[in-house]
Amino acid sequence: MNKSLLNLVLPGLLATQLAVAADLRLDNGQLNASDLAVRQQLASRLAEISASPEQYEDALYHGQRRASLCKVCHGDDGNSVKEGTPNLAGQDPVYIVDQFNRYADGRRIDYWMGSLAASFSDEDKIKLAIFYAAQTTKPARGGNDQLIERGRRIYQNLCVECHGDDGRNEEGYARLAGQRPEYTAKMLKEFRTPTGRRYNPLMYARAFMLRSDEEIEAVATYLAHLD
Repeated sequence: MNKSLLNLVLPGLLATQLAVAADLRLDNGQLNASDLAVRQQLASRLAEISASPEQYEDALYHGQRRASLCKVCHGDDGNSVKEGTPNLAGQDPVYIVDQFNRYADGRRIDYWMGSLAASFSDEDKIKLAIFYAAQTTKPARGGNDQLIERGRRIYQNLCVECHGDDGRNEEGYARLAGQRPEYTAKMLKEFRTPTGRRYNPLMYARAFMLRSDEEIEAVATYLAHLD
């Protein structure tokens, strides 16, 4: 099922959207298996480093040094200091490395991040991921407080399978708890808009189930208030 066909699906028809999601799972099974294999390799390497206090401390040290270019937007400790930029503190390390790879090979499009990710070696990416994963997330808060309960209901219905009841993810998926609300909203809009900046079949279908910008804002606000 291609993007142009999906664009004809009316977002208000939930049953239709669920069918679209099922088709995407089937059509992209091989891609998903490939992504899973990469994640497993990364998880194995990260586990090897974490099992050795010496390697882990070395990774933290060099990860912090490599983060010197990142702190302008992501802050000294991975808690974003720039609007529209994600918090990386406490993020799943496998997910961080996976996103670096996507920026580097063009599956995720951003001029600055693409150039930066392409300059990092595989070990650079892993050490950066270990450093950021070890930092403490400071919940961003913000958003529209009146939408928090609505956002909770939507999140519990659509998102917990991969991102967990508490927004702290299954391994290899993004931690959403405490994320900046304007960033989460921006990503959900990118997922449901076939611009090519960020495309993921399953997220395309899920984001399409959000029937309005207010529902996106509700989910983003709810997540921003999770610890």
